[in-house]
This record gives sequence, structure tokens and C-alpha cells, in this order.
Amino acid sequence: MMNVKEFFKRMALGLVLTSVPLVGGCGSNTNSWQEEVKLLDGRVITITQKRRYEKVYDGQSSGNLAREFWVAFKLPEFGDQEITWHENLFPIIVNVHQGKLYMVGVPWTELEFRQYGNPKPSYIGYRYESGQWKRISFNEIPVPIYDTNLLIAAELPSKVKRVSLELKAEELTNERLRNNSKRIDPNYVEINY
Repeated sequence: MMNVKEFFKRMALGLVLTSVPLVGGCGSNTNSWQEEVKLLDGRVITITQKRRYEKVYDGQSSGNLAREFWVAFKLPEFGDQEITWHENLFPIIVNVHQGKLYMVGVPWTELEFRQYGNPKPSYIGYRYESGQWKRISFNEIPVPIYDTNLLIAAELPSKVKRVSLELKAEELTNERLRNNSKRIDPNYVEINY
């Protein structure tokens, strides 16, 4: 006969094992697509963007909120390996300037704003060095790459799996789109944070 201590150990193990499939299936809401990106030197490359979303409820409605972002691509001058940038920042720029590779992202919510040290202006730059991304100061982001070249929309239009340069050019004509979303503005400070 099993003693009480052994019984509770087995019960706890059983609860853990039965809850694993539930936990594994809950928060895995991702979306990915191919995207054409025009670089400063005129080249057009294809990148893969991926986003992980969390379900949120604000007391009135529910939806998905992007929490993690990936950008992956290959550039011959940086080797044969795929280069992947992965942060909790909404990516707005990938570009090459004077032989150096840069990524720029912005905090998507107050949570990320605090996580990345309350940056002002709200743009966070990275430079690819020795096979890894290194965070750089705002002043190290080259002015010639200030124009955004990645999809600005929070979500893809339905059924789109490849974002063309034409679709992004159309996006930029949206009058409701703020200028600081189209180009880095050194004077911009997000007032919602």
C-alpha cells in the first residue's frame, strides 16, 4: 500500500504531466511572411519576418498583440549563413551603410519601452559585428538609413504571404500614418509611455 507522501508526489507529477499539452498549445500564435526590402545601395533582398502574438483583453475587447519579432535574411558580404535578428522590438529598418549592417526597432508597448531602458527617442539600433547583433546608441544610427524599409503595419493584410515593394509603397501613402513611422525622427518621443 502507498503511503500518503508517495500518493501526493504521484498526484503532483500527474497534474504536471497532464497540464503540459495545455500549456504548450496556448501561447503559440505566430505569423511569418516573405518581404522584399530595398537597401540603400539599390539592391532588393528578400527577408523573412516572423512575429509571436499574445492574446490580450483590455476590458472591452480582445485581440492579438505582437510581443516577439524575428527578421532573417542572407547577404553575401556577411557570409553564407542566414542572419537572424530577434528582439522584443518592432523592426522598422534593415540596411547596409558603408559596409556595415544595421537594424532599427521600436518598443511596441510600454512593457518593451521599459525593458529597453526608456529610450528617447524611441528608436533602438543594432549593428552586426563578428556574427552577432550589438546594440548601439541612437547617435550611431547613420542618417542615410533613417527611411523605414520594412512593413509598418502591425498585421498583414489577409491572405498575404509575400510583401512586395509595391505594397509597402502603397502603405506609405496612408494619410493616417505618422511621419515618425516613415522615417526616424530624432526629436520624436512617444507620449503614451
